[in-house]
Amino acid sequence: MKSLGIAFFLTIISFVSLFGSPAERDVKKILLINSYHQGYAWTDSLTLGIIKASKLHPELNLYIESLNSKQFGNSKFEIEKEYFKNKYSGITFDGVMVTDNDALDFAFEYDQELFPNVPVVFTGISNTENYQFEGSMYYGLKETGSSEFVLALVRDLLPQSKQLLVITDKTTTGLIYRKEFATDALKFKNLSVIFPEVIDLDSIYRMVNSERNYDAIFYAGISQDKNGNLIDPVPVIRKISELAAVPVFTNDPLNNCPGILGGLFRSGQYHGNEAINLLVRLLDTKNSDSIKHIYTTEQRFFFDHQLLKKYSIPIKRLPDGASVFNRNTLLTRENFEVLLGILVLLSFIIVVLSVVNRRRKNEQRRSDNQLREIEIQKKGLEEAQKQLSGLISELENTNDRLKETNFSLLEAKKKAEESDNLKSAFLANVSHEIRTPLNSIVGFSSLLNDPNLDNEIRKSYIGLIESNTESLLVLIDEIMDLSRIEAQQLTLKMQDFSIDALMEELFAIFKQGHKNQSVELRISTNDHDKELFVFSDRVRVKQVFVNLLTNALKFTDSGFVEMGYSLLENNEVVLYVKDTGIGIRKEYHEAIFHRFRKLNDNSGRIYRGTGLGLAITKKLVELLGGRIWIESESGKGSFFQFTIGNCMLREISK
Repeated sequence: MKSLGIAFFLTIISFVSLFGSPAERDVKKILLINSYHQGYAWTDSLTLGIIKASKLHPELNLYIESLNSKQFGNSKFEIEKEYFKNKYSGITFDGVMVTDNDALDFAFEYDQELFPNVPVVFTGISNTENYQFEGSMYYGLKETGSSEFVLALVRDLLPQSKQLLVITDKTTTGLIYRKEFATDALKFKNLSVIFPEVIDLDSIYRMVNSERNYDAIFYAGISQDKNGNLIDPVPVIRKISELAAVPVFTNDPLNNCPGILGGLFRSGQYHGNEAINLLVRLLDTKNSDSIKHIYTTEQRFFFDHQLLKKYSIPIKRLPDGASVFNRNTLLTRENFEVLLGILVLLSFIIVVLSVVNRRRKNEQRRSDNQLREIEIQKKGLEEAQKQLSGLISELENTNDRLKETNFSLLEAKKKAEESDNLKSAFLANVSHEIRTPLNSIVGFSSLLNDPNLDNEIRKSYIGLIESNTESLLVLIDEIMDLSRIEAQQLTLKMQDFSIDALMEELFAIFKQGHKNQSVELRISTNDHDKELFVFSDRVRVKQVFVNLLTNALKFTDSGFVEMGYSLLENNEVVLYVKDTGIGIRKEYHEAIFHRFRKLNDNSGRIYRGTGLGLAITKKLVELLGGRIWIESESGKGSFFQFTIGNCMLREISK
């Protein structure tokens, strides 16, 4: 009830912010531009911190975009600029937030075209000295854990160190790291820095495992190889920590794993929270001269006690206030000697008992063999009687089986005919669904050739072409998804992720694109004081939610569409999407999850679609180890619920 009340209150606030007069509510439109794609751990952590902090300021209306520069770099900046201009042509932003270097570079290049004279808050930037912020409207946070801090830390812990291997890629961030380390290394006597020249995992692993004289390794992160393929950085650092024979440092606590000596904490959520607070200060103040352009976050260090002992590094060399984990205070040398003595005594007792027990078992075995022979003879007679009875029973059942076979053949014939009809209907439907957008694309494309065409009409034609192209891509994606699933070629990428953050992201996306003001979009979580994490495939769970939400919004003309989750007594997560749409009669509850099935209400209204969405959704849920079901009546809305298998659940305080 508490979560429903909060969701209802936030919905009312959003409604007032959209339709209330400016005097009643001064809504601030904020654009968040991430350098990297959703699913990248650092970006997700930053975004979650920003979303959480923005909840404390209901006057902020957040729009979220990603440049995906890990894959494309700045090669698509011009395309992204045009995308932003078209998508937000009718919106004037009050503030802009950018995360990491590529998004900051994008803002510097196109701010006057996209959001002129608007304050911009940056975060995730370590090389602030390379930008001219003074006299500008750019403010933000400088990342701690710069190259100079890392080099100083290595030299303090390993005073005799002469060579540091820095492992990073050649993305925008990676090139910045290389330049900073090469420059700052000159400040340290007899300390040189080298980098992998070829960004290939096998080559890097061989380099780490080679006999070259590295005194330490610093893992700055690899997210893209030499061919431009995206790489999950976490398995890479785990492999490096296994192969390395020297201390390994890293600055990201998400990468913390056995084999990592330590480094500086970097918290994306903390940076995101601080960035929101800075933006609110900028929006509330009339004189920005009192606000600095660059703020530096506090430093916090972490170290593994066992690895400090392994490399003979005294605790006194650690920075003040450093956190030391994996301490071992129980298993001392003295305790080990006592334990070893006890184990020797127990071993002697076990040997004596084993000899006595073996003699007893030999006697028992002889008695058992005699009893077993008697039992075998008895079972032989019983088996002969059973075989005789079975032959009689088989003769009696033969006629029944023949009747059942005939009935099964008739049913199989009926199902084959029905399947053939369904496939014919599906092919006709897909042909129509493909032809409709293609006709629109071809038709409006030919109209664009008219040199006397008005600019506004031209823009509307382009919009219709883009809309129909998107519809065509969605249709092809559905067919490809179903083909991959049925061919067993769909690979799951399991990871820990936050259900709350995923639903917040979906809520923001669907709320932004939601057009029907008669339908209220809701979100409900189990406990707003807790955050729920699961171990599953985030992309596929998101795809299930998107399919269910899209269907709910398509078949709901008024009322509400709600997404949420609940926890059962056995700690099982049940996620759901509920709507007040046209509903589904009970006899179709199983059929809607079959391929080629497409149901419409009796109003005469035609709903576009291929009939593949729910079939794909059901197969994805089953691949994730879960199940999906529906509670619905015609005219009374639908309630889709699903689980995601045997997940590892943990609740973390928000």
